[in-house]
Amino acid sequence: MSFPSIRSKLTPTAQTAGKQAPVDVFKITDIPAAMSQLGWTEGARLMRKWFDNSAYEMPIAVKVGDASPSNLDAQKLLTDLPFDWLFSASSRVRGPVESLVSDLQDVREFNELIGRTKSPLTQLSNGLVVFMTRLKRIGLLDENACALQNSYEDFSKLSAMQHEETSQFNLIRLGSSLWEKATDNLDDVYGALGSFAIKVAATKFRTLSNDYGFPAIKIEEIGLYVRDTYDFLDDDQLLGYWNRKGVIRPWPHDYLSVPSHIDRNGDRYFKVTNGAFTQYRKQKNQGGDFLVFSTVKRYPVSISIHLNRTDFVEFKYRTHGG
Repeated sequence: MSFPSIRSKLTPTAQTAGKQAPVDVFKITDIPAAMSQLGWTEGARLMRKWFDNSAYEMPIAVKVGDASPSNLDAQKLLTDLPFDWLFSASSRVRGPVESLVSDLQDVREFNELIGRTKSPLTQLSNGLVVFMTRLKRIGLLDENACALQNSYEDFSKLSAMQHEETSQFNLIRLGSSLWEKATDNLDDVYGALGSFAIKVAATKFRTLSNDYGFPAIKIEEIGLYVRDTYDFLDDDQLLGYWNRKGVIRPWPHDYLSVPSHIDRNGDRYFKVTNGAFTQYRKQKNQGGDFLVFSTVKRYPVSISIHLNRTDFVEFKYRTHGG
């Protein structure tokens, strides 16, 4: 997410014949109130937090997940976004979530998200490689011995931030394609998150050293959660056309010229880009990026994957070159 400086005089209002109309000053700090007026409670809350934070630009290592979020202070975190809010606030989320859960409901060996693939070149899906890496880190997988330990793990009480470092294995992205950016509804999820990822973690699972002659992974519950960065990269990125009443999306031809304002139904809406927020931060020494985590939504599943020696060799090769 992103928005510029505290008082950004954008354009004058339309003038009537023979009169000088007053200059309409629209500030990006007016946007949270406009969001509240639209009923965008979470969008307004997150943006107010950004404005209230002291100046902070999130390092790329934190943004992409190479640095642990557990080392961040409270100002740089928001960890209580309700997952169920996604369903009530937007019509575009439930379908992809239900499709994801359906794909993981009953897995027997083969699955593109967490199982074997049918590719002749690789036996293990990327998600399975990630999960095996998690098992190795917590001491349940020995790649040299091609073995798993007998264990039952219940991570159902862990937070989303804790799942990032324990049992998360895959994700789906929403709102990131050009088509989605052009057609998604302007709603509270758009205002709070824009494009974002829903991550998948194993919350209850078992590892077996021998199940019908093979080491096996049995997952009985998964947890879904949002992990997003609230920041304003790419100064030219358009965040919509805003005024104190709300936001509109440009007409298709407006994308070609990206005008400074759009008049629609007697109201003037002003272009807002990420650059407005980075300018605000420089001018006011306020405006702090932060990581967003939702609560965890858990779903029962039945996933069973058996591993053979070739799988362990492939895992070792793909994780550190053999």
